[in-house]
Amino acid sequence: MPPIHRPGETAALVRETFGCTPVATAELEAVGITRKRIRSAVASGTLIRVRRGVVRVADDEGAGRPSSPHDASPVVRAEHLQRAQAALLALADDSVLSHGSAALAHGLPTFDRPPSNVWVSAPRHGRVVAGTHRRLATVADRDRTLVDGLPCTSVARTALDLARRRPLHQSLVAIDAALSRVGAKELRATMSRLEWVYDLPLLSLAVNSGDPLSESPLESMSRGWMTECGVPRPHLQRWVEGASGRRYRVDFSWPDQKVIGEADGMSKYAGIDDVRKEKLREDDLRRAGWAIVRWTYQELMADPMAVMLRIQRALSA
Repeated sequence: MPPIHRPGETAALVRETFGCTPVATAELEAVGITRKRIRSAVASGTLIRVRRGVVRVADDEGAGRPSSPHDASPVVRAEHLQRAQAALLALADDSVLSHGSAALAHGLPTFDRPPSNVWVSAPRHGRVVAGTHRRLATVADRDRTLVDGLPCTSVARTALDLARRRPLHQSLVAIDAALSRVGAKELRATMSRLEWVYDLPLLSLAVNSGDPLSESPLESMSRGWMTECGVPRPHLQRWVEGASGRRYRVDFSWPDQKVIGEADGMSKYAGIDDVRKEKLREDDLRRAGWAIVRWTYQELMADPMAVMLRIQRALSA
């Protein structure tokens, strides 16, 4: 290999040989790139130190930057998976991304915010790596998969990991999403392979309460609170008829009591025209005798009991 004299040439060689993914410095040294050259490239910014002993080629100017606030989630995912890849390079081969890290890889919604640290499961403790949460767990081969080249727990196993020891309004966020992707049969088959004997009753409740028709984490959380508070189970995504004869699809409905529940995420209203259409829709439904209860994410997080009480009052009216 010819000698390398400039940091830019070091980065170019790393890109040509290993691509832009994180790579252990030991692998660079094995192909003749010395530690001195690596340190020089890191100091110049052409290589980025992902963690101790792991670097990657810096993005081109503007690459990887969000073009708008709506692009934040893909950016967070990409950055987290780079750190996850770096962590796996320092861990045993039987380690697998799990919990929040696997959810981020699969694009599976969770109750919690995206994890700051990397989550890994392995059948033995092994080496402890800074910035990594390690769980001692056996993951069957059938419950492993590759996402962007990284070993991850499957969608079903990830959802069950996230639902473990959680109240229903939290666990349903991942369970509902997993049901819509892999179905109840796969989720139950995965649960049968688990070793968490004491957690199975709660997990069974979450799986039995899950519904693939749920279209957002807000709807899943709302239904979880309904179950916890004794609110009758609603129908999801049903079509109901307004006074004009026009039919509308609603988030939750209790046809016997003629009550509709709407979990309002801000994505429903892109502009004033959407607000106007929603007002006309609601007036049409009310003229047909339907009572409508609305709530937002902020309301549910701040005071879920108040939201459930409003629903109960409408059902009892």
